[in-house]
Amino acid sequence: MKKHWALLLATLLFFGCSEPTRIIPSERYVLSDRLLLGGQLSKDGSWALLLTEKADIYLLDIRSQNQILMLDAAVLPTSVRAVLMNKELGIILVAGSNTLQIWDIKHASLREQFEVSGFDELARVSALGLSDSGSLVAVGMTDGSLSLFNVDDKKAHRTVLHTSNIAYVKFIDDDKTIISASHDGYLRAWEALTGNELYSISFPSRVSTVALNHDNTRLFASDSLKTQLIMGAHDGEVLTQFDYLSRFKWFRHALFIKGAPYLLTSSAKSELSLWHMQSGKEVNSWDVETHSMGTTVLDMVELDNTNVLTLNSEGIVELWDINQVQFYATQ
Repeated sequence: MKKHWALLLATLLFFGCSEPTRIIPSERYVLSDRLLLGGQLSKDGSWALLLTEKADIYLLDIRSQNQILMLDAAVLPTSVRAVLMNKELGIILVAGSNTLQIWDIKHASLREQFEVSGFDELARVSALGLSDSGSLVAVGMTDGSLSLFNVDDKKAHRTVLHTSNIAYVKFIDDDKTIISASHDGYLRAWEALTGNELYSISFPSRVSTVALNHDNTRLFASDSLKTQLIMGAHDGEVLTQFDYLSRFKWFRHALFIKGAPYLLTSSAKSELSLWHMQSGKEVNSWDVETHSMGTTVLDMVELDNTNVLTLNSEGIVELWDINQVQFYATQ
């Protein structure tokens, strides 16, 4: 009798504990044979900017894998700490510890170079932001200060916004407002011209992720503990808080899915998660392709029809169908 029950239990466990459905990308491209320190995808998903371990920068067409631009480490600032590409404006920002360069993509030439400093003499660059017009560059520093450069008249204004490392800077409202977030646990919205604060939100731990939706009306922010909020970008009103059940996660990147009630996040490593924004519930989770333990997602962009492109630190680009991810979650 005991053997009968043991056999029945084993059968139930075998058929009841199947592996979760594996999400397969619809497209896959390998752009590098070496690990990357940083990277970015263009908004339209056609280009990828790669910062290699040797501190060289490559700009590639993803699908043809043709090289558009290569910047050797010798012409770049020592210890590159941040890069930012804008395909529409045809420029790449490269920041070292205390140097900011603006490169022209078409002519492969250096347009501008600025020296950057904080109020603390040991402060270094920690984040970059670029206005839609390209005339303003915001440079966040490790001491919590921020320098706002006017590229046209070569003037700069420096202010203190935070008490620690600035991790995120973004222009909204036709470049009139700046959103900044820091390891001091604060997210702030303030007027670019006057410096007046519009609102601030305190998190229990350092802010790890900030993302805006396509029209800059909603904002997602999370810290490195268990606080993840969706809020109004203009007033800071909290709209949704995510529900975790028993699992703990913190996020490195986030992406609003246009025309759908979903938010996509990437973990500190290689896991992607789809969340329902109204309920705050997790819909599905899966991993990008990895070949080493330390692989992370560097960037995510949404293309048409809820297709999302991801770039990881192994130089692998993958295209994901969010409708397929949602379908598998219901099976």
